[in-house]
Amino acid sequence: MADGVAGKTILITGTARGCGRVLAEAFAAEGASVVGCDVDVDRGREVADRVRSGGGRMTFVEADVTDEDAVRAVLAHVADTHGRLDGAVNNAGTETTGLIADADGDVVDRLLAVNVKGVLHSLKHELAALKAAGGGAIVNMSSVTSDMTAVPANGVYAATKGAVDALTKAAAVEAAADGISVNALAFAAVDIPDDMFWRFLDDRGIPVETIVAAFPVKRLARPAELVAAVRYLLSDDARFVTGTTLVLDGGYTAQ
Repeated sequence: MADGVAGKTILITGTARGCGRVLAEAFAAEGASVVGCDVDVDRGREVADRVRSGGGRMTFVEADVTDEDAVRAVLAHVADTHGRLDGAVNNAGTETTGLIADADGDVVDRLLAVNVKGVLHSLKHELAALKAAGGGAIVNMSSVTSDMTAVPANGVYAATKGAVDALTKAAAVEAAADGISVNALAFAAVDIPDDMFWRFLDDRGIPVETIVAAFPVKRLARPAELVAAVRYLLSDDARFVTGTTLVLDGGYTAQ
């Protein structure tokens, strides 16, 4: 059994809130050296400060993943601070709801810039860093709201996550010979109060009970279950797993 993320340097984008925050706090507690980045500097620094005050190792860098130079600077920080990168979680993302027939061009551009170009920029520089380190793992955070399922008023967001799945497969094939695995995690309804999921429910006026009833397991995903899935994909135990999208959805897409 491998030791998961203990002793590894892990980069996580979008650590100011939600899933990124939960992953950063969990992995630091498990012995990883975490580098986080986000556009929300105040919240991002608060998370890193809290991790360090609890005895964990985490640094924070202000970065907008839509800016390739900013992403390049984050990887330079990783190299300067830790000497190597062992794994990365491309978590930074955004969501704006709305019908396709009413799609606003600026909103579409923003979704594509963050969710697609942001992942592309991150992959580009992470792959170079991992190759230099002799291998490692990348996890792209996707969604079951992608090419897997259709949700009314969330089609453009779904298209961006479908693109993430496509980038995952292509990067996995290109990087396999360098000892790098690249996978995606398509998840749904994690019970994290400051996460995008809850903001979606609030925006659309959807009772959480409606969502829970749609899942065969009749509950939301626990934060620890999200952490476990990402930990596995980053671990040495998963080195033969690459180019796939792991689904964490309580059986929703099996119906």
